[in-house]
Amino acid sequence: MKINRGGFIISLVLMMYLIVGCNAKQATPESVAAEFWQAVIDRDMEKAKNMATWDSVDYLKYIRSGQLKPERYELGEVMRGDRSAVIQTTLYSQPQGQASVRIPGRTALISTEHGWRVDLKQTIGSTLKETVGTVFDQLNNLMQEGLKGFDKQLSESVKEIGKALEKSAEELRDELSKQPFNNRPQNDNDPAMPKGQRI
Repeated sequence: MKINRGGFIISLVLMMYLIVGCNAKQATPESVAAEFWQAVIDRDMEKAKNMATWDSVDYLKYIRSGQLKPERYELGEVMRGDRSAVIQTTLYSQPQGQASVRIPGRTALISTEHGWRVDLKQTIGSTLKETVGTVFDQLNNLMQEGLKGFDKQLSESVKEIGKALEKSAEELRDELSKQPFNNRPQNDNDPAMPKGQRI
């Protein structure tokens, strides 16, 4: 009976090992990426560390130091190879329903003997690269919109200045035509008045 109990325990342990091992192998890149980003949002760096490749774990310090503080994420298109996968990822600085900074990037994953793991070096690198590109695009758009607005304001200001100058010129003409400046009657034959210069 002792042999049967020992065999039973060994088979139970093997079965549990296979179940745990199969579940780890069955995890998809999408599920691992979702679990990783949720751990980052929850500030559970130990869990995030366990989901990263060992050679890129040191890059967690950029997330841990507060440089990247997402409040939510969205996963998009998946490009999957035999041993790697890249998932379009968008991180947001605020929870759903609030105005938020959008941080585009890609989550890079590698298939290891322990299942899919996030390659933080590639993931953070792509996020920085795409964010810089997005920031420049957004600044360019703002500048273009700003220049259009500036052109419009400048055009309106020039029109207003033109109208003000016209009005001032009319007022000056009216003032100059009044008696103190024009106290002599006009006579085309007056030798004191040069020809062609009437005021």
